Amino acid sequence: MHASLFPIVQEQLEFLHPQARRSAFWELAPEVAEKADPEFEKEAWLTTMLLEKSSCGFNIGYNNGTPALASVIFCERDAAPGAQVLPTAPVSKDAAIISSLFIDEVFRGVGMESALLDAALMELIKQDYPAVEAFGLRAEAPQDPIASRRIEIGLIDFDALESAGFEVVADHPVLPRLRMELPPASVLMSARDAELLLQEMGAI
Repeated sequence: MHASLFPIVQEQLEFLHPQARRSAFWELAPEVAEKADPEFEKEAWLTTMLLEKSSCGFNIGYNNGTPALASVIFCERDAAPGAQVLPTAPVSKDAAIISSLFIDEVFRGVGMESALLDAALMELIKQDYPAVEAFGLRAEAPQDPIASRRIEIGLIDFDALESAGFEVVADHPVLPRLRMELPPASVLMSARDAELLLQEMGAI
């Protein structure tokens, strides 16, 4: 059985990566997070986001009732108040944020991060955000209290963001902030349009 990519939806929140379900670092202000039940707060946050937007993240997994192997979450910047504790915060006013990417360590670096980031970018384009930002953890970062929580809070590898086309806008030895300008949704070609064009070109 092959793993596939599928959106986070209200009816299947239990399919989220297990660590993603247990972490509300990004979704709560720091002073609130210390006293909260993170799993309850994360589910409430996801429910709110999915009522407001068509999508706020994607999973990679088997979509058969077992937890995802990896999950990515994105939102408007004001919906991620936990980001304020990062050294290169805040996220720019015009940008959405890809806040977190949770992945089983055995699958890190095999391409799942790229697939999840690409899916997030396409969805944010559809939602008409002009730009998206994220905080990247450098591979050879010095010891840092936030960096030491990499797996717990879903910090995204700097190299994965750079490979996806993000560029540094606020540098830092541990957690730089990166940005990508997004094209308007009107330039996107639907899958059906692309298929018809390829047929006309004789490519398929």
